[in-house]
Amino acid sequence: MKQRVITAIAIIAVVFFPVYLGGIPLELLALVIVAGGCFEWMNAHRQNRKWPVWFIPLCAIVVLVSRFIPSTFLYAYYAFVVALLWALPIFFPEITSQDSFTALAFFMIFSLIYKAIGLLQIEHRYLWTIVFATYASDTFAYLVGRKLGKHKMIPRVSPKKSWEGFIGGVIGGFALSLLVSLLYIKHLDVLLTVSLCIMCPIVAELGDLAFSVIKRSTGKKDFSNLLPGHGGILDRTDSLLMNILLFGILVTLIG
Repeated sequence: MKQRVITAIAIIAVVFFPVYLGGIPLELLALVIVAGGCFEWMNAHRQNRKWPVWFIPLCAIVVLVSRFIPSTFLYAYYAFVVALLWALPIFFPEITSQDSFTALAFFMIFSLIYKAIGLLQIEHRYLWTIVFATYASDTFAYLVGRKLGKHKMIPRVSPKKSWEGFIGGVIGGFALSLLVSLLYIKHLDVLLTVSLCIMCPIVAELGDLAFSVIKRSTGKKDFSNLLPGHGGILDRTDSLLMNILLFGILVTLIG
């Protein structure tokens, strides 16, 4: 428990200023998440297979480049990367078709996340709302579930989660994120901000479960041991990443 608390304090200290300031610090944090997330995602599916040393870096690079491709050439870029990753098993017997589709899934999911982070750079205070909605939801779900949880949500995926905890998390995440957002909502799009407060606590649970399915299907307890007591980068950002995808959807439709 002591190690877990120390690591939690260190995580908060590292991410506070990038989230608060935006700009270059946030960009650097995004690079760490994409690069570290690539390593954890790919290794979770490796299953002791030996890959060429360039395979995992390639997966990270094509994601990082994707955000800076002009919209005119975006389809061509995505089609090229899909064809490239899809065809790798033809020329490299160490890379199986399963490895290829693991890489494709990483590229599609994380390129969209990284693109949405670019949209957050325009007005990073939306990220404050997302962060409070996400982690308040997680905290309230844990507290309420521990005290009142009786009805299991999806025990096949996450045995400890309950519907009572889910409802408590949604209410708590909405209330706290809205309360915080009121401090700066006059600078933001009100409809987009309130939509995030309502939807992020719900989608956060989806993100947690989606990443839990990956760990359960690959026999992993954590994506890595990078953060002692907390697992890896993806273990700490699973819900947040899904909510960043949500932001990308909402800002496209509303903003």
